This record gives sequence, structure tokens and C-alpha cells, in this order.
Amino acid sequence: MLFMESYMCYCSVRLGSILVSVLTIIRCLAHSLVLFTMGLKVFEPLIDLFEHDSEYKDRKWVRKYISWSEDSPESFNAVFQIISFSHIAAAMLCIWGSIKLQKWFVLPLAFFEFLYFINITALHIVLMIMLKKQINLGFLIILTLMGCFYILFVGYNAITCVAMFQIISLVRSPRYRDLYGEDPFHPLVMRTSQQKDSQKPLQVLRMHDVDDTDIDEQKRLSRIGLWPRRQPPVASVLSEQARYPQPQLKWWQQQALSTGDANLQDTSVYRNWQSKELLNGVGGEVQRKSDLNRRYAENQMHRWY
Repeated sequence: MLFMESYMCYCSVRLGSILVSVLTIIRCLAHSLVLFTMGLKVFEPLIDLFEHDSEYKDRKWVRKYISWSEDSPESFNAVFQIISFSHIAAAMLCIWGSIKLQKWFVLPLAFFEFLYFINITALHIVLMIMLKKQINLGFLIILTLMGCFYILFVGYNAITCVAMFQIISLVRSPRYRDLYGEDPFHPLVMRTSQQKDSQKPLQVLRMHDVDDTDIDEQKRLSRIGLWPRRQPPVASVLSEQARYPQPQLKWWQQQALSTGDANLQDTSVYRNWQSKELLNGVGGEVQRKSDLNRRYAENQMHRWY
């Protein structure tokens, strides 16, 4: 099962892996340039934060890294530079592998991004534990949310590289090649087994004139069971029946429905009331009921059709 089918719900995974590689190159170059220009002064605020925290200043791994940065800053800086340039090289390999569909060139960046995801997650948790004693709650919540969003973004980029590896493995598989051809950039369209009725070829019926045989030939054919010839069954074409039955109308509704505009002048429509009498008295009520019945019947017939 593929981890994802699109990057950020917009572009393809192939383009997404290229974007992840470009962002990784920019990030690692920024880290490398800052270390070249400022040196280990970048880590001084972080070191001071660990030194003044009562919970973490005596931890073994904290003292180990602090003593390493103070005793041999050149080696400490060199290790960070090697890690940054190795990360950049892995990103370049991922770009090449995404363009040429070489799956093994994508795995190094996925490995580096996964390690970076673990490191940034652990560092964020430790920093939030230490900062909760020094800053107010509102600013702490903002920093926590920003760090969580960045961690999710880094993890999403790592999963993108893994998904690109899965997609390349899929398009290089023998089954995919049998279905879509050898070129994954120009796949063949699969032929559907069931064609639509509009796409099916028309069937041509050929009629052959067969002369009637004589009586002797008929007798000979009847002995072997070939006479009389069986006529092909006749299939009658009927109109499709309605799914729902036609609504049952009352006699006065049918009478009102059968009364068209041309027959409105007939006196039998309004129970022999004259047009002048319909304007006043009981005749007006009869005319109103007839119009209501006719309108109801037309509405029922319209709903049925």
C-alpha cells in the first residue's frame, strides 16, 4: 500500500520529492554557512540553557556534548559540516533518482530525513520542558504549536521520500509493465473488458434467400430431423413499463383534467351554471372547486411522468 498518492494534496509525489530535496539543500546550506561564519557561538544560548537547568545540567549526555564543544571545537564543527554536506549529497541523489526513476537513489534522503525527524523531536521536547520554567504560558503554547507543526512537516517529507521509493518500485514491476508498457512516463491506456453500448459495433443481419424444396427433399430431411425448419424466435420490442403505477384519480379530477382550455365555454363543465352566475353565489364556489381539482390532477400526472 502506498503511503501517499499526492504531495500536499496538490502535486505528484515525484514533484514532491524534488521539492523536499530542494528545501533540504537550502536548509543544510543555511546551517553550514552559519557555522562557517559564527562558529560555535551559535550553540552558546543552548549551552547556557542546559547549564542553568537543574534537571538536565548533570545528565551524562549533556555533559558529554558540552565538554566536547569546549575541548575540541574544531572537530565538533567538522562533524556538523560533514553531516550537513552528506545531507545535501543525499538530497541531490534524491533529485536524480526522482527524475530518472531510480529507487535506490531516493533511500539516502529518506534515511537522513528520518534521523533529522527523531533529533528535532527529542530536542523540541527537552526545550519545552526547560522553557516552561522561564517563560509565560501563552508564549510556551505558541512555541509548542510551532515546533509541532515543523516536526509534522519534517516527518511528512520523510514519508514522501518513502512513498517515492514505493511508486518507483511499482512502475518498475513486471505486472505494471505488462499492463501499461515499458515506458512509465507514457503509459498505455488499458482496454476495458466491458465496452459501453455506444462503443459496441453494430451487428449486421444478413438475410439469405432459401428456395423451397420439393416434397421428396422434405421427406428426406424429415427423416433426419431437419424438416420442418425451425424458425428463429421473434423478439418483440416493447416499451419500458413504468416503475410506479399511474396515480388513481377520482371521477371529478378526471373530469377537471379532461377539460381543456377549448372546452371551458361548455356549460357542462361548471354543472350547467352560466358564466354570469359563476361570478356570484354558489356558482363561484363550483368554479373554484373545479379549478382546484384540475390543478391537483395535473400535478399528480406531472409527478407520475
